[in-house]
Amino acid sequence: MATKRVKKPLVKTMKGSDKSTKTSRVGTTTKSEIPVYSDDEYEVYPAQRPHTDTYREYPPFVMGRYEQSNMNSEINDKAVVHRTTDRRGKRVSFFRNGDKDFKGVNVCINPKQFLNFEALLVYLNDRIETSSGVRYVFSLPDGKEIKSVTAFQQGRSYLVSSVKKPALDVPYGQSRENFWNNKKPSAGRVRKEELELFKRTESPKNNPKNKPRVITVINNEYRDRREKFYINPSTRHNFEDLLLTMGDMTNIDIHALFTEKQPHRKVESFSQLFNEFKNQDNFIACGPELVPLKPENVKRPAPSSNSGSDSMSVASRMKKFHKTNDGDLDEINEYEMQRSPSPQEHLLNGVPVNGYHEPLSSRHYPEDDSVKFNIRGKVREYFPPSITYPDDDGQRPDKKLKLEWIYGFHAREGCKNLVVFKTGELLYYVAAVAVFFRRIEERGEGRDTQRHYLGHTEDISCLTLHPTENWVASGQVSGKENPAHVRIWDGEKLTTFHVIGIGFFSQGVASIGFSDQSRGGFMCVTDTSDKHVLSVWDWEKERMIAKTTKTTTKAVNCCCFYKYDDTLLITYGADHLFFWRLFWDPVGVQDGKLYRDKLSGVFEEDTQPAMVTSHAFSSTGDVITGDSNGSILVWTKDQDYVFKINKDMIGGMKAAHMKPVSTLCMMVDNTLLSGGGSYIKSWDSINNYRKISKREIPEIAGNVRTIIPQRGSGADGQIYVGTSKSCILAGSLPVKFRFIVQGHCKEIWAIAAVPGESSFITTSHDQFVIKWSAITHRVLWRSPMEKPTTALAVDSRGLYVAVGSVAGRFFVLNAKNGMHIITVQVGKSQINAMRYSPDNAMLAVGCEDGHIHIFYVHDEGQIYRKNNIILRGHMKFVTNLDWSTDSRFLQSVDGDFELHNWNIQRMEREDARTLRDCNWQTYSCCAGHPLMGPWTSCDAGETVSVVARSNYREIIITGDNTGRMKVFKYPSSTNMPACRWTKLYSGTVTALEFLYDDSFVLSSAGKTPVLAQWSVVDTYSGQQNHS
Repeated sequence: MATKRVKKPLVKTMKGSDKSTKTSRVGTTTKSEIPVYSDDEYEVYPAQRPHTDTYREYPPFVMGRYEQSNMNSEINDKAVVHRTTDRRGKRVSFFRNGDKDFKGVNVCINPKQFLNFEALLVYLNDRIETSSGVRYVFSLPDGKEIKSVTAFQQGRSYLVSSVKKPALDVPYGQSRENFWNNKKPSAGRVRKEELELFKRTESPKNNPKNKPRVITVINNEYRDRREKFYINPSTRHNFEDLLLTMGDMTNIDIHALFTEKQPHRKVESFSQLFNEFKNQDNFIACGPELVPLKPENVKRPAPSSNSGSDSMSVASRMKKFHKTNDGDLDEINEYEMQRSPSPQEHLLNGVPVNGYHEPLSSRHYPEDDSVKFNIRGKVREYFPPSITYPDDDGQRPDKKLKLEWIYGFHAREGCKNLVVFKTGELLYYVAAVAVFFRRIEERGEGRDTQRHYLGHTEDISCLTLHPTENWVASGQVSGKENPAHVRIWDGEKLTTFHVIGIGFFSQGVASIGFSDQSRGGFMCVTDTSDKHVLSVWDWEKERMIAKTTKTTTKAVNCCCFYKYDDTLLITYGADHLFFWRLFWDPVGVQDGKLYRDKLSGVFEEDTQPAMVTSHAFSSTGDVITGDSNGSILVWTKDQDYVFKINKDMIGGMKAAHMKPVSTLCMMVDNTLLSGGGSYIKSWDSINNYRKISKREIPEIAGNVRTIIPQRGSGADGQIYVGTSKSCILAGSLPVKFRFIVQGHCKEIWAIAAVPGESSFITTSHDQFVIKWSAITHRVLWRSPMEKPTTALAVDSRGLYVAVGSVAGRFFVLNAKNGMHIITVQVGKSQINAMRYSPDNAMLAVGCEDGHIHIFYVHDEGQIYRKNNIILRGHMKFVTNLDWSTDSRFLQSVDGDFELHNWNIQRMEREDARTLRDCNWQTYSCCAGHPLMGPWTSCDAGETVSVVARSNYREIIITGDNTGRMKVFKYPSSTNMPACRWTKLYSGTVTALEFLYDDSFVLSSAGKTPVLAQWSVVDTYSGQQNHS
């Protein structure tokens, strides 16, 4: 029988096959990556080259068992068929509410560009100017409100508005006003030398100079100390900011940057990295010596960096600018460059979106002595103080933040994010930080330590440990300026060696796995795109070996290599368990192929789960999976390398847990541990997985999320357990578990420092109020609440704390032990802000309905009497409150950044002009004259969400909706003031607070709560700020 023609290269049968050797060539090429085989005659795929020196024979892999081949298969492939969603954009037109002369804006609504409806509103707010921003979208002509990106229809028109009242009687899109005519004049011939004037310029995005790049920065004194940095040419920061950021991450004072190749050339500007030095990847960071050292003068070994526990001194870069005698013109110009460049501004009635009516650098105010300022498209009027503060000069502050501690642990279901490093430290990730945690018990008191890897620029989404335990691989999500990628770094020195996948992972990284058989020679990655592409990398060469065009359109929890075969990969998640075969020739230059084995991982009707949640490998080569049904299944391979459910072992573990099996852990003694709900169960894998014992963790800890052995072997049965309520437990099944890490498990909305103590109190939607020690980082007390809580206030003596809830009532607790004192009902609206007066005689309460209530405090906080007069005037919900030092005045700000002042003695609104020189006890309102500078440093779409001023009034810290924290001098009213910033979060910063002595700053952000403690460091000496 003549064989049909197939794709090249040559196709041969493997050793042991019954068929004779056959060859065929193809005269034409196709777009498909899959070889086409005939239905009437089986062809066998060529044997893949082994990854190790020892050749391993495999059974013949008939191509018919792999996905996308044309051979018939009788297996039930129901779980493989997925409908692809329509990802094409929908072109629609938007008009401004009530404006018949507005021409309209055409927008292509693409779900990849606008991930949610809020992102579309931000985009429209920049394109269409309204009185107070784009808040609502209505369809024309029916006026139906649109609340989802998927609700738009191709070719239709829509209305944008800042109020919920669409004007439907206006003839939109019928304006007769003509646009400017920019067409080329038709008369006469165009000269040859003028042809360039009519050519369309190339898009800036396609310009190679505008593409981001990764550079390696080498320490001048310790040449083995290297760090990789991702730099984006479209960033708003200048070259001076780049050097400061590099210095903060490496804990060295960078004064100059030189090329590594000789002769060493100095980098003078940011643009040189993308033009003159675009072909150079390595640069030497020089300190005060200002020149690269000779090889014989280089020191060894290098100290670790990126660590929260390091205390290396950091000299201030501002020192050289204060040397007036030795300073020259170049230094003065460099100092002026510290100011951030102006963001893109759109004018509205002559006022920038976030900026001044006039340049404030002239310090000239209008005749009415007020300043016109614009925040989010609405003009505000502020009154400057009668005396100009000398520190309000727009210069960079001499204080900066250094990460000291991360509180809590956040475990995601179906994702492993807790491992034990070779030093015995626990390694996990929180926000954009990888945390190394060690707990030490000494004389009954704990002395915990942490180290931090700060190389990521967005939230970390997954993390895994290399089989040699020397390397750590972690992936991050995609941000506004920072793309998704994988970083491979040294866990001891905390230095980055490889950055992989920039431009390849479009949205984020879902899972990472290293190969076991080759001792981590290869790495597999799945992304979070719609197709969840699976890729295999030779990570040391930063080369992609193979990838799938699509894994599945449903959620993928994990990808990993089969423990005993590097050419076999496994992915699992919603409705699937897929086995993939890698065909790749390591000697050749062509990329490999990944094909799914359709015969392996097939569920039966009574075992099909909605989600596969966990996996483990047995010593006999079995694959063990846990799923959302609470079942544990054992997959055994047959002689044809097909993994099927072992029905002999399915009986006792079919309903192993009442809840999903979130984790599986195989101990060194072949004991399998499974976690589901609040129970941990052990199984004997040698004796057909017979159940041995079970243990329930404390209810306050939540459900089990991950289990790992405390030590490398785990022979003693000691384990760590990560839970759903941000806790880590230590112990074993026969012994009671103890807490070693605790934290909040839902959004943290308020932080309050305790006066006179190195402690603070936090509250969250998880209905707990916790008091923490800023020295030992331990929980001092924890009090449960009956409702989710959103606000906190501590009196000036630190005796009692008021806690506001979503139910419109507040609870008063003893600040020393957390005991409940009294409950007071304010109203029906959620309480957003609370503040005790400096004399402790009054408590101000701001609510969701825009009202402010004043309570009089009696009997040492035991009795609260409400003033019958309610302060009304805010159109939006109240967000922050501040008292004057004499307890006579109050300032408040709402969700629309409207700042109001109140006279508490008369219980009425006060003119802001009379309070221009008011001395405020705190400053947490994110608007006002002292905060005009931080608002001008915001990019389009960025807003200042929270503010905290130091108690000694030296600096003010702002947090925005992108997760960035900025440190300014206080006050800061100049245009585009210089600042020091850091980014730990990808979400909105929700709370900021200084301790009583300004030694530490507490911050929180995100839906997954991230509570961080920062040291306030003096940039001159590098020492912590102790007032």
